[in-house]
Amino acid sequence: MIPATVASKCCSSVVRGMGAASRLGGATRGMKIVSATPVNNGKQVDIEFENKSAYRFHTAWIRDASPSHVGPDFYRKSAKTLFEVDKYTAETCQPSESGEKLVVHFKNGVAENADSDEYVSSWLHAFAPHVGQPLNAHSELKEVLRGTGSVMEALHKNRKPWHADLKMPIFDAKELMESEEKQAEFLECMTDPGVALIKGVGGPESLETSVVGLPLEKLGSGIIGRMNQHPVRATRYGVMHAEARAAAAGADYDHANPLSMHADHSVYHGTPGYLQLMYQARGTVTSKVCDGIAVAEYIKENHPEDYELLTTVHITHGSRNQIYAQDGAYRQDTASPGATFELVHTHPVITIGEDGLLEKIVQSETKRGVSALPYDKYERFMEAYKLWTKLVEDPRFICNFEWPEHSVVAMNNHRTLHGRAKVPAGMERTMIFGYYQKTIVENRYRFLKQRLVEKQGTMLNDRWLTRLPNQILSKLV
Repeated sequence: MIPATVASKCCSSVVRGMGAASRLGGATRGMKIVSATPVNNGKQVDIEFENKSAYRFHTAWIRDASPSHVGPDFYRKSAKTLFEVDKYTAETCQPSESGEKLVVHFKNGVAENADSDEYVSSWLHAFAPHVGQPLNAHSELKEVLRGTGSVMEALHKNRKPWHADLKMPIFDAKELMESEEKQAEFLECMTDPGVALIKGVGGPESLETSVVGLPLEKLGSGIIGRMNQHPVRATRYGVMHAEARAAAAGADYDHANPLSMHADHSVYHGTPGYLQLMYQARGTVTSKVCDGIAVAEYIKENHPEDYELLTTVHITHGSRNQIYAQDGAYRQDTASPGATFELVHTHPVITIGEDGLLEKIVQSETKRGVSALPYDKYERFMEAYKLWTKLVEDPRFICNFEWPEHSVVAMNNHRTLHGRAKVPAGMERTMIFGYYQKTIVENRYRFLKQRLVEKQGTMLNDRWLTRLPNQILSKLV
């Protein structure tokens, strides 16, 4: 039996994020500097923090890392400093402002080249286990920092599966556009539970392709940034009409054609559509979503051999896109020649990341191509794939929800599957859709978390929070 779980969380960055920011009214507990001493003729600096940890820093690193080398555009002012930084030594070091800052007086051979700089203690403390040498048992040495990482990593690791009883998180479009706090909360919801409804988006001025999706573009630009530009389509958004002409565009655009639960961009290598926004420009319908994490965990627990196959055997999705013309319009709407192009993507149904957690699901039976499945695994894999495809349609995993006119369903396309909405008989419906790459979403969240800390009026302003590795920034925001 599947346990009933209700993902009724408010996805509150105010709870998860603002709490951390509020502690930064000064240096967080244990991060104040109690002593600092130049050693080895000033080539290094020993710093002890209030929590009794102590580290030896290279003076050259301290000098090179200073925000004073960066202009208002957040670029380094000159490459010249690179060739000068190792010439500086620390003459004196002195904690200031009750240990919340460190003043370092640098010397570069002659007195005329001496100057001073200030450093925020919590900023130094965050870097210490990565760039410093531990000096006592209270100090730790972190593994060498590798890769870009993400400020959303902790959210990713703490995701919870949901089932049919999911309580859909709901946001107000106007509040989202005006509040950076709500924007951060919304992006947290896009990680967990990976789906939300945005109401009050407003209606389009017309149903013409060049205009109908502008409310979605305005919303997306205000909370995240510009949506992906399709390689052929003239608009950043796509349009689906529940009309006779929709069938001519293909099965995906035919609302009379039932679609099994699927994730979009299955045929795109890398699945660039990480975040997906779907705007109900005309009509009110009911729709459904399913959590790939919940299904994957169920299979892992109850059908481990099938899970192994679904996470290791690669299948192929492929298509020849014939929807658009060379002028970027839909082919049925223009006399322009077609702009046909090929797409193919070979991958596991369930991708597991280096951390052992689900990274991405890719599922679209309508776009499943001819897969080069190994002879000795073919029969067992197909059994596993049928099990997966059946379970993502299982009512225990399906959350049905009302989708009002002029609202947006947002979902994490690497986690959340969706099906064809039920359109009432006789209703004319227009749905607009667009996508965001994962890097755009993660970096927008990174920026918002910095802004929330900056708004607290702390010493950690933008000079100290920009240009940091995500792994370090996560400690500060």
